[in-house]
Amino acid sequence: MKRQEMNAGRRRTGPGWRPMMMMAATVGALMSLPCGAGAASMSDQDSTVTLSPRLRFLPLDEQRKPVDISARAQALMNYRIVESGMTASRAYVVSGSEGRLISGAGDQILARHAQGQPGQRFGLYTPGIVLHDEQGNTLGQVMIRQGVARLERSGTPLSTLTIEQSPREVSAGAMLMALDGWTPPRQLIPQVAPDGIQGRIVDRPGAGRIVGLRDIVVIDLGRHQVTPGMRLRVQGESEGVTDPVTGETLTLEGGVLGELMVVRTFEQTSLALVTRAGLPMATGDRLGAPLDD
Repeated sequence: MKRQEMNAGRRRTGPGWRPMMMMAATVGALMSLPCGAGAASMSDQDSTVTLSPRLRFLPLDEQRKPVDISARAQALMNYRIVESGMTASRAYVVSGSEGRLISGAGDQILARHAQGQPGQRFGLYTPGIVLHDEQGNTLGQVMIRQGVARLERSGTPLSTLTIEQSPREVSAGAMLMALDGWTPPRQLIPQVAPDGIQGRIVDRPGAGRIVGLRDIVVIDLGRHQVTPGMRLRVQGESEGVTDPVTGETLTLEGGVLGELMVVRTFEQTSLALVTRAGLPMATGDRLGAPLDD
């Protein structure tokens, strides 16, 4: 009988027993830990974890380090602004080969008013929204590139082109514009925006109103106000609060929603990249100098 009890004890303390005991002890210790200050709270009834998003500001020395934007280079090249007063291109796609309405890389297309030398390259663009400032003045129009085409044969009224690149499907009606040769830099050095600068996000090209991290946006500040690399704060809207004692209307300033970096400037507008996002942003949000400079 004693021998059987000893053998049973050995089975309980065999090689697999210790890891199980350690795992049980570890789980028990974790479950018994109290929630510290700032930690996520967990309800005993539904085990729901509640998290609060916060905007993280970097120390000043880190804010001066070059920012690598190469991952968004191609997307940045797909947008340009035809500003107010500029002559818009008259050339446009009539159809694809064999009458197709949608074409892709390698396909031939027929275009009207496309003139130039064989081998000349054109961007194929879809017009975006018309941009306005707060007074209703027209700033320009966003152009969204569908692809790049090479002129094969120039003719009247139709010319033949071959699509070389096509991140999007090229449809009939797409406008042809000569490529401007701009390429984004691989890195940008963050720069301090001047105090008192004010602007707005006026568009998120082709993607609706909501703006998030790494999105490309159009702002209503041009090359005479901002330069590539300049950091801008995205500010939440102010709210009016009525004082119940005096009846006065008090202003509650909106919080900081995120941060942009200017990438390309035009005369009246600029393209910017969202580099920080703490809270949801949208077109129409106001811009100012960062508070941590």
